[in-house]
Amino acid sequence: MEMPKEIKIIEVGPRDGLQNESKFLDTEKKITLIHNLVESGFKEIEATSFVNPKWIPNLSDAEKVIQEVRDLPATFFALVPNERGYERAVNSGVDGITFVLSATDSHSKKNLNSTTQESLKQLAPLVQRAKKDQLQYRASLSTVFGCPFEGNSGIVKIVDIVNELKDIGFKRIGLCDTIGVANPLQVFKWMVQFKKTFRDIEFELHFHDTYGRGLANVLAGIQAGVYSFDSSIGGLGGCPYAPGATGNISTEDLVSLLSEMNIDTGIHHTKMLETSNILSNHMGKDLDSRIWKVNKSTSTIKS
Repeated sequence: MEMPKEIKIIEVGPRDGLQNESKFLDTEKKITLIHNLVESGFKEIEATSFVNPKWIPNLSDAEKVIQEVRDLPATFFALVPNERGYERAVNSGVDGITFVLSATDSHSKKNLNSTTQESLKQLAPLVQRAKKDQLQYRASLSTVFGCPFEGNSGIVKIVDIVNELKDIGFKRIGLCDTIGVANPLQVFKWMVQFKKTFRDIEFELHFHDTYGRGLANVLAGIQAGVYSFDSSIGGLGGCPYAPGATGNISTEDLVSLLSEMNIDTGIHHTKMLETSNILSNHMGKDLDSRIWKVNKSTSTIKS
């Protein structure tokens, strides 16, 4: 196996992790979480989402969260679905925008009330605005490896969408396994093809651990030459518009795995686990992280 010296982790817990929780996490506790994540070493954090609060009430405090953390030494991204969300995000002072769309029309209509092509048309002018506003930006393409309504779309369709995203101006594109159905062989073959076809695109992979394949898929992605991954503290997450979607891959487990393979992430493991413990206490429940559970059972995490 050939391994890179470094891997970039984009922490998405404050957004993707919290959006689907049954309990609203108080704004001040979200801010504390983000402070602790920065102290743990994270340089890029997806802090919130500027969607209609009616649809994602757990993130209805997006403006307040960004305003309170934007001076910390990290790059804060916010997910935006449309022009209104973009305007709210810019006014709050975000550093970067995660533009979201779906690879299948069925999921896109439920998630964004538009088809994939309609989403692409809406994104084009927003990317130009992001450039003008000197913001970082990336695309997050859902249901790449499988859709709860349409199944596997096939690599040809995804290549076509990535081509359109490239033409719009994206240089960072995240490919998301929204419902956790990808397998390592699929991930490896697809990403080898994507890397050959799009040599100037930085691909990021976003896995859910629905069937326990998340870290295996990370390893397959690394072997294919992808060195940027989304993950969520405590393995929190899920898509409200994708039946059966469970949490993201756990950041704690990902950091531990990479550390054991002598791959640098820049994350302080002990501080990360302390942050996880604080979050567990705030949420009043155990987290879905194997490493966190092991440390909890052996009482090595500080309260």
